[in-house]
Amino acid sequence: MVLRFGKARKNGFTLIEVMVSVVVVSLVITAGYTLIGVSLRMLSMVETERALLSEAQKIYLDFLTQSDMTDTGEKQEEGSPYIVKWSVETDSVPVVDELELTFRRLTVEIGDREIVLFLQDSQGLEEFDS
Repeated sequence: MVLRFGKARKNGFTLIEVMVSVVVVSLVITAGYTLIGVSLRMLSMVETERALLSEAQKIYLDFLTQSDMTDTGEKQEEGSPYIVKWSVETDSVPVVDELELTFRRLTVEIGDREIVLFLQDSQGLEEFDS
């Protein structure tokens, strides 16, 4: 190989080009792993929300169809990783003059998530009907 002054042959990449390409590839890989982590967290949250809604619906239907439901409870169905807790509080709101609308507030919890449903209070209806 003969070199002439002022003209050098360029074979390959410079150190700066290699370093820039390594930084760009590292950023792309980091963004990919971050996206995967966020997606897995969101998937877990969606699964918990779905389980919460399903269990809340079951407990709501149990309150509508069974007269012996307890005001507080906890259950874990076979094969389910979730522990479901519920509680019921009776409350009322004034409607007109001395008339009040009585209802029950059903709170269903799974982990740190909860949903509140409102049940019609049968005692309040009986008083209203008479």
